[in-house]
Amino acid sequence: MRKFILVLLILTAGIIPVWLVMNQKRAAVKKEELVCPVNLNASRGKLLEYLRLRKDNLAVKEADKILVVWPGDTCALWAKAEVFRRAYRFEDAQKLLSQVLAGCPQHAPSLISLAYIRYHSHKFSEALKILKQVLKERGLDKEDEAMAYMLIGSINAKKAACGGLFAKLAYGIRIKGYFEKAKVLAPELPEVHLGLGTFCLLAPKIAGGDVDKAIEELEYAVNLAPDFATANARLAQAYWIKGDSRKYDLYLKKAKDLDPENEVAREIEESL
Repeated sequence: MRKFILVLLILTAGIIPVWLVMNQKRAAVKKEELVCPVNLNASRGKLLEYLRLRKDNLAVKEADKILVVWPGDTCALWAKAEVFRRAYRFEDAQKLLSQVLAGCPQHAPSLISLAYIRYHSHKFSEALKILKQVLKERGLDKEDEAMAYMLIGSINAKKAACGGLFAKLAYGIRIKGYFEKAKVLAPELPEVHLGLGTFCLLAPKIAGGDVDKAIEELEYAVNLAPDFATANARLAQAYWIKGDSRKYDLYLKKAKDLDPENEVAREIEESL
């Protein structure tokens, strides 16, 4: 009897710790379910889709939902920075980008957003240096690669526009190739159609300018992302050049309704 009791005590001593560990794990899972009401991968996917569609308010809400549970999530931090960048809140964007890049220096989307801020400030050399760094990365996502080439094309376009005859010749011949390469890499990315459409709209005929081609590309961009204010503004400009004042008014109003502070819409309105 004593042996039986001893064996029973030994078995009990072995089972109790196992039971306690399993109970703790179950409690942890339940706690995680309470604390983490969102599935991270699903939420990230939704967040990136909102960004692609230019539904920036929804993107910020989704990013904040992730950051409540995972405060250092790279995707959510970059997404908020990108929304700030689009809204010309460059200081706020750079703070978040610095936080991402401190922990992940090769994060391509953050580097591209940072390059855009440098480009917007006319710091073209800095922007190009960042973009070349991005393009050297192995296994680069096609959309990130396309965005890098699209931005390089935009930098060359700005250099050609701001410079004299030599600059126009030196940079002008390169522009279209960058935009076309971006389109091949990511044909469903609204930004690449905006880039190519804007080039076709503003370039002289001898360099590849073509208003009909511009309308085709810009309409495609707007179809992909109806809430893309800049694409709507450029499409309005294209229709003005084409002589269609009704569509000009329609798309310019839409651009201003989507983004009252949009620089392109304001520039177009002031110049016409």
